[in-house]
Amino acid sequence: MTDGSSSGGGGNVVNNALFGAPNKNLQNATIVSAENFGYTVNCPPVAVRPGTEEFKVLAPGKPDPITGAGPPVVYQVAITDTARECFKAPGGGVTVKLGIKGRVASGPAGKAQTVNVPVRVVVMEGRDKVLKSELHRIAVPLQAPELAADFTKIDESIVVPISEGNTDFHIYVGLDDKATPAKQRRS
Repeated sequence: MTDGSSSGGGGNVVNNALFGAPNKNLQNATIVSAENFGYTVNCPPVAVRPGTEEFKVLAPGKPDPITGAGPPVVYQVAITDTARECFKAPGGGVTVKLGIKGRVASGPAGKAQTVNVPVRVVVMEGRDKVLKSELHRIAVPLQAPELAADFTKIDESIVVPISEGNTDFHIYVGLDDKATPAKQRRS
């Protein structure tokens, strides 16, 4: 019976088949990681605030008196993904590189235009202390024939005074439809 390892010290046969045989030149190498330097950087969590992940802009007008159908959609905006990366800040704390991805799509009343998407980033300490609240306007051109486009926003201005194991900080993102003119917002 065999244990799956080769007689020459080449490691597990299945492991070698999947990942390749061990490199003998790296057997005594030092693996470099944050742990080797005595610190790790904890990233605060990022979440999209419920209710702010999308909104629609409607054409002016009133509901159809016969069908009750509302005015048609001019365009709608949605956040589709977020990501973050953290680094130890030179003056202490943590610098957060935040990425936000979304999409704008025209509706039945849509046309070629540039939409200014209002994305808000809020950094909180605990549940009630706002450290930062910033509104970013992202110009998204909608061009024929698709009349839809993706957008991204990278924010590298977030610094939190966070230390190892500290989970008191949270980052929230969302579409601030209150920054859209009231007459155009969803009903």
